[in-house]
Amino acid sequence: MTETVAVLDALPERIELDEGVVVRTYTADDIPQLVDVVNDNLDHLRPWMPWAQVPATLEAQTAWWRGSRQPREDGGADLPYGVYEVNGRLVGGTGFHARSGPGVLEIGYWLAADATGRGLMTRVTAALVDVARRIDGVQRVEIKCDEANGRSAAIPRRLGFRLVGVEPCEPAAAAETGRHEVWVLDLR
Repeated sequence: MTETVAVLDALPERIELDEGVVVRTYTADDIPQLVDVVNDNLDHLRPWMPWAQVPATLEAQTAWWRGSRQPREDGGADLPYGVYEVNGRLVGGTGFHARSGPGVLEIGYWLAADATGRGLMTRVTAALVDVARRIDGVQRVEIKCDEANGRSAAIPRRLGFRLVGVEPCEPAAAAETGRHEVWVLDLR
């Protein structure tokens, strides 16, 4: 087992926030709801999310979920979470990605259109940062987003991350410029 996977194994399966919001790992029972939320929000997600370019299917999302905690060929790994409102409704996704080397966790996120604009993802991301602070060996958290995605960049800015640069990337979504901002928060 690599160091990256060991770090992800130390992460909690469930994080409870204020107002009854729960951030938790997906289960097989969540996949149909995930497919519905993604498909209901394709127009909202398509500009920024490479994985939202075509409608989600139960088969594809199940395969993604099954492989999500497995180490990748590049040594990285992912731990995705669903974001659930107090009534159990899935309103978004987030997670940790261990793909930038030892001691670094990257956070990614998305929300359904009707869940934006109320600070929810800022609260979720703050909770993930708090979790990362408690994991031995994690020294830095990163958030990467397209430089044209101002709403996504507002989250690390609010949470005290610093913009350390812009890196070229292959545009994979409709509105992407091919330049990702790299936001960093040093934990140690």
